[in-house]
Amino acid sequence: MAVVACGLNANSQIVPVGPPLLCCPTPVKDKKDVCEVHITCSHILWKINAGWQITGYKNYDYSLEKEMEQGWKISASEMRIAAIKNDGAVVLREKGKWRKLFFQRDTAMDSRNIGPSVQQIEDQDNIAKSESDEHHATSPTKLSSVYVEDNSLIALDEGGKLYSSGVPVPYGGCRISAVELGKEHCMALTTDGVVLTWGSGMRGQLGNGELCQIDRPEPVESLQGITISSIASGGWHCVALSTSGDAYTWGWNESGQLGFPAKADQEASVLGTFSHSCQCPKPVHKTDTVQDDTNVREIRAKEPSNDDQLASPEGTGGCRTDPRINGARTKDVVNVQTSPRLLDFWNEDMAIIDVKCGDRHTLYQLEDGSVWSTGMNKYGQLGLGDTAERNEPCLVPVKGVRTMFAGGWISVFVTTDASGR
Repeated sequence: MAVVACGLNANSQIVPVGPPLLCCPTPVKDKKDVCEVHITCSHILWKINAGWQITGYKNYDYSLEKEMEQGWKISASEMRIAAIKNDGAVVLREKGKWRKLFFQRDTAMDSRNIGPSVQQIEDQDNIAKSESDEHHATSPTKLSSVYVEDNSLIALDEGGKLYSSGVPVPYGGCRISAVELGKEHCMALTTDGVVLTWGSGMRGQLGNGELCQIDRPEPVESLQGITISSIASGGWHCVALSTSGDAYTWGWNESGQLGFPAKADQEASVLGTFSHSCQCPKPVHKTDTVQDDTNVREIRAKEPSNDDQLASPEGTGGCRTDPRINGARTKDVVNVQTSPRLLDFWNEDMAIIDVKCGDRHTLYQLEDGSVWSTGMNKYGQLGLGDTAERNEPCLVPVKGVRTMFAGGWISVFVTTDASGR
């Protein structure tokens, strides 16, 4: 097993010695036993067999790795870390200090079958006093997972009920199986395969056909009748993956992160691209030695050329004739998509098995194992050998992907191949 990554490396969050951005999938040599990754723009939390490690900008302190135990359930954003400790306690770290969170079931709300309770947050200095208060004397709520962004915190209890920071979240009594947080919005998936969204939808990220704010979870009506198996959220865009392997995308498409053309003129991009010459560490290719009766000769693997690695701005890269691509795909320009839209880039017989989102880019893995990326690429996070953004998915030169992660401006791939290439 190997780990490869690409994207922003200005704080050495991917490799300790290397260029400030890595536009090619680059081996991360000391993370071979990684099982979980949480990515922000400036740092990465890695869960390995020995415990938690942090690379990049350590805006906390150097004792943080020792404070977090291997069994903790972690969620991280740029400025905060939330965790469920081994004893079930929930803690939040921000501004260099841990605080304990208290979640108390609201029995009055439970009786109306509209959702969970209010969360109480106490400073660590006041934990002992708070635990003795009569207000916290009732039975506590046991949480199974926690999700954090800089401006929001969501938790799930073992019964699939949803909790938000400081206010009740009424949603109809259905059981929640997964949560995804964007910069200004939230997504949830019920055990019945229904997608709920709430928060700010000013960039279409709520999927309700409008640009508006919603304070409580509501079903995405356009997905009714489609059973969704998994969800993913970027900063301002969303993806829902159906049980049949179809992807539905909506929200902001400024960089093509939805997989549809974002603008007719690529030069009009707000972000632009770096004038970048690839300085990524080159992969080590295996050298086979063949010996016969007369001499010993070396047969070296063919070094990939730039034409092999670089994908074109049109989005299909070096695979324009790839039979997986749907030649009749939708090509009209999409800036903001306010309702879920089927991504028809691949042929109908190609199922998507996984999707992950960074702030403004998206990764897809197909059932044949191939990985495709689309969207913002200013820091090389698409892994295509350059920094040009893509309007449509492009084939990433990485093989044997078991698991992939995305966040901020970085992509990480855990592969079965020892070289990761």
